[in-house]
Amino acid sequence: MVKNLFFLILVLTSKSTYSQIAPIDTLKFSGNLNFAGSLTSGKEFQRSLQIEFNPTIEKCSWSLENQFRFLYSDTDGEVLNRNWDALSKYKIYFKNKSKWYPFFVADLQTTLGYELEFRMGYGAGITFRPTFKKNSSQLLFSMASAYYRNRYSESIFTNSNRIGNQRNMVRLILHYTQSTQLIENKLVLKTNGWFLQSTRESADYILKLSISLEFSFARNMSLITNYRFIYENVTLESLDNRQQFTSIGIKADFN
Repeated sequence: MVKNLFFLILVLTSKSTYSQIAPIDTLKFSGNLNFAGSLTSGKEFQRSLQIEFNPTIEKCSWSLENQFRFLYSDTDGEVLNRNWDALSKYKIYFKNKSKWYPFFVADLQTTLGYELEFRMGYGAGITFRPTFKKNSSQLLFSMASAYYRNRYSESIFTNSNRIGNQRNMVRLILHYTQSTQLIENKLVLKTNGWFLQSTRESADYILKLSISLEFSFARNMSLITNYRFIYENVTLESLDNRQQFTSIGIKADFN
């Protein structure tokens, strides 16, 4: 009787201890929503508006990160950009979010500035996350391969001998994201960059760079200023290869 009672206490104690040590694999929902824009007056009157919604669903073993962005800009009433961008990444973690993990990506865009009716891509890759002694900095490097379908409003392009408004190809992707707390819990510098290289044409590549500065002024609320640069080496003949946007706005985090 005493032995059975001792064994029962041992089992209950071990279960309680394990439940405290083992991570609880519960479903978590978080993300942010921001509104940003700019006005410029002078020789020309320019205005822009950017809305971004970034929800994330995650557990200990996986996460689904989404980015939805709408950008509008005009000059003296003439619309320059009316762009939609939706990006989703499904990440699979091993050993409780280790340094290396695979991911699957889906990308959908429409860009009036490049007269791109739609760009749809899907693929897979791997991410490396180096660790730092201090938690003030975070850095991610990603490599991937994705198949893209592109449809434009016209058929003649610069830096390319291919003719036709349909351009389908496999792209190799290099991507990084960086976040550094300049002032802990107050001021954060974030940058991210993309380089997409076509395997079909060496001259067909895309470069994207985003730099933002976020100042937290209340719980889950930040003032954000953002600079975005996009360069596409292959574009329609009548268009500029470069696009730049600068905005300032409000960001709200939720979890």
